[in-house]
Amino acid sequence: MSSTNLTTTSGPVEFEHWYDFSEGGPVHRALLPFPAESPAPFEIARWSVAPGTANDLDVHRSREVWIIVSGVGTLTWADQTTVLQAGDLAAFESRVPHQVRNDGPEPLHAVSVYWLQPGD
Repeated sequence: MSSTNLTTTSGPVEFEHWYDFSEGGPVHRALLPFPAESPAPFEIARWSVAPGTANDLDVHRSREVWIIVSGVGTLTWADQTTVLQAGDLAAFESRVPHQVRNDGPEPLHAVSVYWLQPGD
């Protein structure tokens, strides 16, 4: 039987300030409460981009999924662009440059889920 206390690894999770985009806004990450010997296979962050600004151009080893919670913006990835709005998802393969510029009058809010592939 596992010695993990299920009451300490279940329930609401707090976000903490992680860093700020150079112009867009703050990034907060959730530190998931699972034990080190059995961690979650992903990490989570939430972030915002102020109107008329963009998040930092991002390129990293992890795969990533964005969930747009509110706002509207132009997504650029690799050599493509499209408009994202509340309810949209965007997925990025490892090492694909990606960025969103907030084209709307309100802050763009998003949640990111990201993970490394096995062996990466």
